[in-house]
Amino acid sequence: MYYLEQLRALVRRYLERRSPDPRIQHTFIVQSINRVGGLLGIDIFTPGYSSTNFLLRMVLLNTFTFFWINLYSLTTTYGNLVDFMYSFETLLFVGIACIKMYVFIKNKTLILQMHQYMIDFFDHFHGDREQDELLVRTLNNTTLLSSLFAACSSSAPGLLFVGSLLWSIAVEYVLPFGFFIPTVGMDTVQGYTLNYGFQMLETTLMVIGIISSESAFFMFQQNACLQVDMLRLQLRRLSELSAANGDGSSTKEIRTHIQTIIQHHVDHLDYSKSMCSLFEMHFFIVFGCIFFQLVSNVVVIVSVPDWYPGYFLFIMLTVQLFFSCALGETFNIKSDELTVAIYNVPWYNMEVRDQKAMRLLLMASQNPGRLSYGFGTVNMRAFFEIFRKTYSIAMMMISVNEEE
Repeated sequence: MYYLEQLRALVRRYLERRSPDPRIQHTFIVQSINRVGGLLGIDIFTPGYSSTNFLLRMVLLNTFTFFWINLYSLTTTYGNLVDFMYSFETLLFVGIACIKMYVFIKNKTLILQMHQYMIDFFDHFHGDREQDELLVRTLNNTTLLSSLFAACSSSAPGLLFVGSLLWSIAVEYVLPFGFFIPTVGMDTVQGYTLNYGFQMLETTLMVIGIISSESAFFMFQQNACLQVDMLRLQLRRLSELSAANGDGSSTKEIRTHIQTIIQHHVDHLDYSKSMCSLFEMHFFIVFGCIFFQLVSNVVVIVSVPDWYPGYFLFIMLTVQLFFSCALGETFNIKSDELTVAIYNVPWYNMEVRDQKAMRLLLMASQNPGRLSYGFGTVNMRAFFEIFRKTYSIAMMMISVNEEE
């Protein structure tokens, strides 16, 4: 926790050097995510963005070519456990890349609406000391999460490339991943260099896509949590007003405060449910691909203990799954805390009309949006359940293979 707080303080100083205004900091974060996505042609926050831009078309063509190359590698390595599973894992990355591009291109209008809502949200709540602190904390968390995820996602393939290069120099030619360019042999320096460069290009594109899409998810999720925190702050202030109004006669200030909270809660529900709808298919495909990748990874690692690239891939996949599930769990906890905060408001000091309004607010808070991957909620329970099933299926496949 100490190191995490130090990193958070470092991020805060970095953002404050940009501007002490949280609205400008928010714009800077969005622009940073947009620039990373722009490397693949999915910079949808750019005014006048078109999904028919040349760069995106080239990326789609590359993805199509990469799919068939992986499929070819898969057929040629059939019978070799390590190479076959290796090609299978990289083939599943195509599915992850496709769903991420689909989500951002297909739902561009919804994403821009959510983005505009957050711009208005920051403008509305900026100026109050406590509210500014919540805004700044959310921006710090978003930047920290994106930075940590980018570091983890880049380091695993980076170590694979460095390790394979050193091994190729010292012992024999070894590629970091299982796919290769058809008809280009790896037994010569030229052939190995071409395949190594091709794998580096494809891996770089994949890492950029994962970082940009996951960072956007972090931003949307943290914004949803920010809305809950802001509602809890408003509820705390309402509790103070209600507690001070002990004679039972509701004041105009209390009634106005309740109406404001209700409106903000309705907006929050619209935002959170839009976010959950946006990422449901995304999580279904991504979690499915990661599950099959983990299974194949465990099978090879158990069967071939010296397959060190598998350990790096396992860590990379685990990190991606953990970040998503941990943030989903945080979102669920925040939603539950909002229900408790509404319940703890001293409604008995209000008039009947206001008590009914609080009751409706409490009922609405009990049906928040939940991040889903199709078969359940995205939370830490899903994280451990996926790993439990991964181990069970992997052990079953190993035992069947040994019997045969």
